[in-house]
Amino acid sequence: MPGNKKNKIIKKSDKKNNQNNLQKYLEEINLMQKKIGILNEVVKVTSQNFDINKILGRFLDITLEVVGADAGSILLIDKNSDTLYFAVARGSKAEKLKDYKLTIGEGIAGWVAQSGKSVITPDVKKDKRFASKISKEIKYPTKNIICAPLRFEEEVLGVIELINKKGNGVFNEDDLEILEIFTPYIGVIIKNAQLFIENRKKIERLEHLIEITKFVNSTLNLDALLNRMLEISTDVLNAEAGSILLLDEEKDELVFAAATGEKSDKIKEIRVPVGEGVVGWVAREDKDVLIADAQNDPRFFKKADQKTKFKTKTIVAVPLKTKEKLIGVVEVLNKKDNSLFNEEDVNLLEALANQAAVAIENAKLYENLKQLFLNTVKSLAAAIETKDIYTRGHSERVTKYSMIIGEKLGIKAEELENLRLAALLHDIGKIGIDESILRKPAKLSATEFEEIKKHPIYAANILESIPQLKEIIPVVKHHHERYDGHGYPSALKGNEIPYFSRIIAIADTFDAMSSNRPYRQALPLDICIQEIINCSGTQFDPEIALVAHKALKEHFESKK
Repeated sequence: MPGNKKNKIIKKSDKKNNQNNLQKYLEEINLMQKKIGILNEVVKVTSQNFDINKILGRFLDITLEVVGADAGSILLIDKNSDTLYFAVARGSKAEKLKDYKLTIGEGIAGWVAQSGKSVITPDVKKDKRFASKISKEIKYPTKNIICAPLRFEEEVLGVIELINKKGNGVFNEDDLEILEIFTPYIGVIIKNAQLFIENRKKIERLEHLIEITKFVNSTLNLDALLNRMLEISTDVLNAEAGSILLLDEEKDELVFAAATGEKSDKIKEIRVPVGEGVVGWVAREDKDVLIADAQNDPRFFKKADQKTKFKTKTIVAVPLKTKEKLIGVVEVLNKKDNSLFNEEDVNLLEALANQAAVAIENAKLYENLKQLFLNTVKSLAAAIETKDIYTRGHSERVTKYSMIIGEKLGIKAEELENLRLAALLHDIGKIGIDESILRKPAKLSATEFEEIKKHPIYAANILESIPQLKEIIPVVKHHHERYDGHGYPSALKGNEIPYFSRIIAIADTFDAMSSNRPYRQALPLDICIQEIINCSGTQFDPEIALVAHKALKEHFESKK
């Protein structure tokens, strides 16, 4: 009998052990099913989507569901600032997290990123690593946390953090085991995405370098060159604003030659002495500079911010040099995503500056030569007008009105230069007209008028000896033609007349009407402007006349 009783006790014990083992097996099977389910979901996520944020968001959704967490986030490391930023977040206060960053080592997530170790915190109040600031500010009470590093090989790329186990439970080792199923896949995806973005940036930057190289080799227009270089620099460095300052050697000052941003016009009024401010320091020291906190840098030139109401946060600036000669400084300000500029940005800006510097110097030399030539032309036009005391300043005014009309017509800047030259020289042929005719204080006789009508032909003959002016010879020769074919010297009609000649014809007639002459006083401006419309289709090209009427009316109204 005693033996039977002992056997019954053993059988009960075996039964209990079997039940415990069965329960354990069921739990293991349940965990394995979860793992298999997770792996299936991983395959779906990674095979159906190529958007990194959507992939990370889907991973986070699956993890929250499987582990049973109320909220969570994936934070990635920004190597430039040594911080963690919220790449994706879920939960009732998730939207409020996008503006927050954690320094590496700050809070539980920061500790995991720094140590590379996973952590389970059943009660955050008892964990000294817990930083309550964000929780308090977004008004989300945090009770418990589970957090694991996201790695690629030995490199920690970020962390995944889950908050508050549902049903008032706490996270456990099984939850961590499930969580760590995801982390290798997330790590690989993040690394691949980073490599892809990095390579894409390198390709984009190379393309921008090629673009600036092509552009600097295709233009001598200084303004266009500076603006394009600055546009490319701010774009490729993802900057809010930028400027190019050229050196005024005589005054030892830097002058804003190009600037971007809403207040670019105001900043161009500022001059920066060499040695003053960040750009002045770059010019004096002939060194690149990278500034993370401009407002607290002793070199920062606050006058520009005060003038434009723009707040400069971060700066990268490099010298513009040709060989060993400094010609200016280029700077870009504030990353659009609020991150910091880095050495790679400095190197890129330096490469862009090196490409552009020689072209800028060549463009400056060309601008100087062009200005010298233009001044010579103006002097020539003024010298001619000394023969005709009644039309002094006429060529300058005709040029001004021609440019007003040309700009309103949308003529390109390069072509406007030819219009300017043609307008300045349109009466150069009067050098061949007898002074007694030009200075006659009364109306000309028919014979005298026939002599005056020769001045466009004289002008064409004079200009033929100057190769640089060959394009404007037809313009000058035919500026007295009429749209109806009754003009001179060739009685051209309509579109047979050079386009710029048709513009100068209006400007020339308008100035004649609005200026005092020996035989009459100047007509009122409103009558002169209306006469352009009255002569449309007969003396003037009707389409140009319509635009000229509007342009000149707007010009004189703005002067009131």
